[in-house]
Amino acid sequence: MMLAPALMYLAVRTAGVLLLWAISAANEQEFTLQHWDAGWYLQIAAGGYEQVDAGMVDAHGVHHPYTAMVFFPGYPQLLGLLFPEDPQLYLAFAVILSTAVGIVGAYGMARLARTLGGTRLAQLLAVGLVAAAPMAIVYSMPYPEALLVAAVAWALAAMLERRWLLAGLCALVAGYTHPMGAPLVAVVAVAGLIAAYRGEGGAWRPALAAVIAPVGLGGYLLWVQLTSGVPGGYFAITREGWGNQLDLSYVGWIFDILATEREAYSVLSVLLCLVVAVALIPAWRHLPLTIWAYTALVWLLTIGHAGAEHDRVRQLLSAFPLLLLLAVWAGRKRSLFGVGAIAAVGAFGLWFSAYALVAQPHSI
Repeated sequence: MMLAPALMYLAVRTAGVLLLWAISAANEQEFTLQHWDAGWYLQIAAGGYEQVDAGMVDAHGVHHPYTAMVFFPGYPQLLGLLFPEDPQLYLAFAVILSTAVGIVGAYGMARLARTLGGTRLAQLLAVGLVAAAPMAIVYSMPYPEALLVAAVAWALAAMLERRWLLAGLCALVAGYTHPMGAPLVAVVAVAGLIAAYRGEGGAWRPALAAVIAPVGLGGYLLWVQLTSGVPGGYFAITREGWGNQLDLSYVGWIFDILATEREAYSVLSVLLCLVVAVALIPAWRHLPLTIWAYTALVWLLTIGHAGAEHDRVRQLLSAFPLLLLLAVWAGRKRSLFGVGAIAAVGAFGLWFSAYALVAQPHSI
């Protein structure tokens, strides 16, 4: 059924939003899909980086003309292009856009699951799992993750099918949308060069994919460098304003949390990071090298930088190939146990998303 992935995605995301509403009501908190970075993306979409309100500040309570440049432009520019600026409706427009690109991503998930050997059941289970992943609530918010994950899913599927130009274009979009697009850019570029060396696709197609894959990410970083005038450009802005830089301080935070933390969200988020690390070990034997390498790079980037610790689960949404592998396994089993395991994982993810947004406001 052609509509099945879209219907599965919409059903799961609707359940996630309703659960957030119920948990918000139970805690006597206002139900809203506009949290934290959503305000930045909405303002960038409405007026560009130069029009972001001075009341929007970095982690130190400071606003510079270049502060908003830490947020990549792919999602807000698409929002501004497709919808008219209307303060009363812009949040709704953003949710519509996130949902729409999420549906595009759902078909990419199904396609990728199929290329991994998944049955039709596995393809639907893959869509449902990704839509219900921990912190997948951002797929229904003014956040860029739905666009990022859609681009990644189609790029990975295209690489497996040797559709190099599509893979390169999707990597360009991912790199222009979010810093977590960097692992995909690296994998497509390297795989494209190797394929060109081997003469695949007439050699020029994978070579061109390797060239265009970094354009989105590299082009934005270059623009920030030239426009902001800040020495070090984007990396200096995100380091000075938000504390983000490549180091292993988060690893130390993990050990400290497991030894001393009493807050459930922090412990669960750390455990999820460790679960992904453990899952990567057997996945080596079951995932194509390009997809495994991409997923491993996502995990390394997630734990390998400083800055806000509590949003790492959201960053791990990009490691969705591990969920696809679980769905493929369950689809082959075709048993109540397999489907039940998928349902349990999905239910936990939906609950975690709603709980995190209510209990830990810094979770996204």
